[in-house]
Amino acid sequence: MRSKELADFAGVTVRALRHYHQMGLLPEPPRSANGYRSYSAGDIVRVLRIKRMTSLGMSLQQVGEMLEGEGADEDLSFTETLDALDAELTQEIERLQEKRRVLAMLRERNLDPDVPLAFGDHVARLRDAGASQHLVEMERSGLLLVDRFFASGSEEAEAVSRFFSLIAETDSVETYVSLNERMLALSPASSEGEREKLADEFVGFMLPILMEGKRLYGWELGVDSVLAMSSACDSGDFHAEGAGFSPSFPSSESQDLDTLMDMYDRETLNEAQVEVNDRVVKGLLAALGG
Repeated sequence: MRSKELADFAGVTVRALRHYHQMGLLPEPPRSANGYRSYSAGDIVRVLRIKRMTSLGMSLQQVGEMLEGEGADEDLSFTETLDALDAELTQEIERLQEKRRVLAMLRERNLDPDVPLAFGDHVARLRDAGASQHLVEMERSGLLLVDRFFASGSEEAEAVSRFFSLIAETDSVETYVSLNERMLALSPASSEGEREKLADEFVGFMLPILMEGKRLYGWELGVDSVLAMSSACDSGDFHAEGAGFSPSFPSSESQDLDTLMDMYDRETLNEAQVEVNDRVVKGLLAALGG
């Protein structure tokens, strides 16, 4: 039986047969006088066994290990492989169920699929409050970077999420949007008075929210946490270097995040906006006695 005939009979492709040969799963058959491979009935059975095991989710490497392990400890080898496969499938089912749960929440709450779930409600509230697409994109970009370095459900991510929730709970979303829109509209040619006024308004906006977070969640309102929250608030950005929490990633990743956020700032904020951000931090620290 030639390659094409075997492939058709077993329900595989000729390319798959070649791959089986390359991996050592299927011995090379003798060739006929005209140079074609000549497969036997045993080869057909071998291919059917391979196909059967891969249909259960086994990798070709696992199939090869099982075929090679046939002999003295065959039952043990099969059991170990099946147990490992069952564990892998269980994990895959859990991953798929979690994806379905997230999709259901996105549909139910009408959230953007490209925004981390923990911050989806915040971005939706911005839109409801009339935020520009520019502000929404800035916010989403910053939150994606936060989500990349702070694991979902971690203390750090939870603190940022709570900060945004407090903005909503204090009916301050429209003010948040207005202040950020003014920040994004600030030009390098803006006057000293304009920068100072905006910074003072940001401080007045943030101070009661930070105090409420201290009351409800025990936030330590020192230099680090003020740096973090003010960055999250006034530019859609978030600097891990001053987060005030125990990082959930190695110091090398922290350095990578610092570098990335500095790059992000250079690409998205002008000199006036960076200056206002610095004034906000100093103003909050002064108000908090820091």
